[in-house]
Amino acid sequence: MTGKGKLAIFLICDALCALISLSVAFFTGSWGALVKCAFFASAAVGLVASFVTFLLDKEALLKSAFILLILAATVLASFIAVGEIGRFNDYETDADKIEALVRMIENTGGWGMTVFVLLQIMQVVILPLPAAVCYVPGALVWGPLTATLLASLGVLVGSLTAYFIGKIWGKKAVIWIAGRETTLKYSAYFGKKGKTIFVLMQILPFFPDDILCMVAGLTGMNFVFFTATMVLVRPLIIAAYCFLGSGTVIPFSGWGIGVWIGVFAACVLLAVLSWKYQERFEKWLVSKLKKRKNDK
Repeated sequence: MTGKGKLAIFLICDALCALISLSVAFFTGSWGALVKCAFFASAAVGLVASFVTFLLDKEALLKSAFILLILAATVLASFIAVGEIGRFNDYETDADKIEALVRMIENTGGWGMTVFVLLQIMQVVILPLPAAVCYVPGALVWGPLTATLLASLGVLVGSLTAYFIGKIWGKKAVIWIAGRETTLKYSAYFGKKGKTIFVLMQILPFFPDDILCMVAGLTGMNFVFFTATMVLVRPLIIAAYCFLGSGTVIPFSGWGIGVWIGVFAACVLLAVLSWKYQERFEKWLVSKLKKRKNDK
């Protein structure tokens, strides 16, 4: 991407942040502070992320910030529109409004489930979203078991799509999406004998699953092994998010509040550590696995 292209994306990110902030200020007056803060926070994080990645010349991360801000703006627009259609202003508390929103989604029947599955496909292929954002809402609407099955279907289809992007369109397409440095790095990690590394990276939370699937399509990793890994590994991780996020295991009241505060703090710490030490951890993991192979 040229310097002008990066500058254009950066400026669009700034405009989206301003649009989100103004929309929250003027069109979400009936919602409580928590909901407003969530959207304000998304705009602030997007602004900081785009600014930092632009200065550090991180092309892939700048694109990710751009996509996330577009998604946040789309969600906010849908949020405002659905609120008007569902007359959410008639409800006194945010809890009542969210309950009404859940009922509205439930009443859509198969359409709502279809949209949920499509979201999972998109989050693997083009939307670098946190897992909790994708899986937990489904668990709250349809229950953890149904949400796990729906999300697993979407993630499997999305993963196969990402794999064939690499397999069919090749390195140029993956480099455009993920960046040259990232593509070459993971291609070198996998190579022809990187199956163990690939499986571990799918299990651990430090790695970009969507990019890994595309790079896997570039390497000698065969389709059967890739599909088996997705089928055996991803549903277990999705189930953990859905059952924990639905309040089935840890309640959202009583003793669960303290636990959730701790979980949230741990997630923030993990995100910071992942950002700061991911490359160092990758090199350590790869070196250990290569050493074990050489010792055999």
